[in-house]
Amino acid sequence: MGFLDNFERGLERIVNGAFSKTFKSEIQPVEIAAAIRAEMDSKASILSRDRILAPNSFSVSLSTADFNRMASLGDSLINELNDLTNRHAIKQGFQFGAVLGIKLIEDQTLNLGQVSVRSSSQNTQVEWMPALDVAGKRFLLAKAHTSVGRDASSDIQIDDNGLSRKHFEILWDGKSAAVRDLGSTNGTLVAGKKIDEVGIADNTVIEAGRSTFTFRVIARTISE
Repeated sequence: MGFLDNFERGLERIVNGAFSKTFKSEIQPVEIAAAIRAEMDSKASILSRDRILAPNSFSVSLSTADFNRMASLGDSLINELNDLTNRHAIKQGFQFGAVLGIKLIEDQTLNLGQVSVRSSSQNTQVEWMPALDVAGKRFLLAKAHTSVGRDASSDIQIDDNGLSRKHFEILWDGKSAAVRDLGSTNGTLVAGKKIDEVGIADNTVIEAGRSTFTFRVIARTISE
């Protein structure tokens, strides 16, 4: 199911189909969503096989009439655009270096039905940080070796009786990562197979105890 299909259904929650009944040649929200998606796709920078940085700030210029009509929806439209843009980024494997922002701008030089999208990144300098997602929580991995287990002596303590006191560790050298089993009772699985040590990439799923972990490499802006 595509990005625009999702957007159209989400928009119905806001206006209950009023756009399709009222709008004729004016810009429609689904066209704004498509324009943002196209801009993001064209400006995304491939830094490596697993790391694609997308612009995080989008300015959507509309004619005066279209701007007034879209602005009348208030935060609901912007929230939908932000949500669906985030979903598209996840689907494409894009990451943002800063918080996503979308704003509408009135442009008197545009004709009715025209839309222009410009994008930028608030900071071009980013660092890539390893992280581990589990049970809705994200743990940033600030060390070269980060242990995971049920005991407080582990760097990341997880309340899971299926885990050993120190079950596995994530190794990170600044560019690449690996997961190493620490002699656990029940073993550590990657791609459904027990491992001793194996290299991992962004979105690798690790199973240990009764828990499922997802290794991530995320973009963070570097403070100047």
